[in-house]
Amino acid sequence: MKDGYWLVGFQYELTGYLYSLGRIPRCKSAMLKHLKPGDKVLVAGVGHGTEAIEASRLGADVTAVDLSETMLSHFRRRIEKEKPPKEIRVIHDDIFNIKDTGHYDMVIANFFLNVFSETRVVEVANHLGSLTKPDGYFVVGEFVLPVEKGWRGVLQKINWYLAISFYSATTEAVFHPVWNYPALVEGSGCKIEDIEYFKIFDTNLYWSILGKKTGR
Repeated sequence: MKDGYWLVGFQYELTGYLYSLGRIPRCKSAMLKHLKPGDKVLVAGVGHGTEAIEASRLGADVTAVDLSETMLSHFRRRIEKEKPPKEIRVIHDDIFNIKDTGHYDMVIANFFLNVFSETRVVEVANHLGSLTKPDGYFVVGEFVLPVEKGWRGVLQKINWYLAISFYSATTEAVFHPVWNYPALVEGSGCKIEDIEYFKIFDTNLYWSILGKKTGR
């Protein structure tokens, strides 16, 4: 399998922390407060695994998926170092090969959907929604949709375009505007229950979106 992060995967977690002044790690873990011990959690595009390890500490049964072996090698080293209390199932594969329809109490896609094209991101979001149990949660942490006016809107756009310019140049991420992530969550069959924002300079730059799967 092609590893799109072989060149830059080593710096992913540290750069995200520094670039966001610590907001990205907080965003990744924001909705874990809705977990209960024994919940089944899927983390798509797990990267270095901040939210996966925290979910394990909260008593969840965690499955972590990533197509990048570079990312997973860093994640495995982190598991060895931090020793989460419950074993985390690590899968090196394309997310579309995960076929556990309606299996997970929480499906998490943090800073994962932003790598895809406009057509593909809809397909990925819908697939992740299909993996979520009825009344389960689909969580997306991402860059906010730039809707502010004046300098705050400019800051929102700069924050996104600096990040996507770097990753589209160094990985297989597609260069694009910010997607409407709440609409993607709702389009996957989940109703928005909560959105938590993360600010820098009094400007919303990141958000964690909690959708609840409807129907049975």
